Amino acid sequence: KVSKTETEPEATEYTGLKKIGSGGQIGVDMAGLEAGQEIEGIETGGTAPPGWMTSTGPQPDVLMGFGLQEGEEDSKIYRKRTIKNVEDHDGTVLFGDTKSPGSHLTINAAKKAGKPVIENPNAEELKVWMDENKITSLNVAGNRYKPGTTEEYDKESVKSVIREAVELQRATVEDDEMI
Repeated sequence: KVSKTETEPEATEYTGLKKIGSGGQIGVDMAGLEAGQEIEGIETGGTAPPGWMTSTGPQPDVLMGFGLQEGEEDSKIYRKRTIKNVEDHDGTVLFGDTKSPGSHLTINAAKKAGKPVIENPNAEELKVWMDENKITSLNVAGNRYKPGTTEEYDKESVKSVIREAVELQRATVEDDEMI
């Protein structure tokens, strides 16, 4: 008879954000993906709507360029991909009108999946939330840009919050390594 000694699996140390994903919609989703590509060492991806649909029409080349996969058929177009992106990431940051139908769906999907959500954070709040929740894969969600309307979301401010949060996080990791 051979006895095995069971050992506790070694706890992996949290080393910060590694991936940014979204559903690829024009607006906040795209800002998150662009921020991810601009930050060294961050992977991008996620699940796009069926037919690679965005508010400006199908965008297969653009979305595949960010590493997105095409979502399954969905009569509502965006519902299944929204839920899948929430489920496939460690947590979701939501920018924009948190009372919109899409934001409501995102928040409810996160609650159902037991995933953390943060709404409209600044860079410091996002950094602290990612650290506390050990977010390595972040779903970026929010309002889409609707052509022909005056609603334009400040893509640069969304990108700035994400970039600054990662910079703060990396500075903290570097400080910890020096100790």
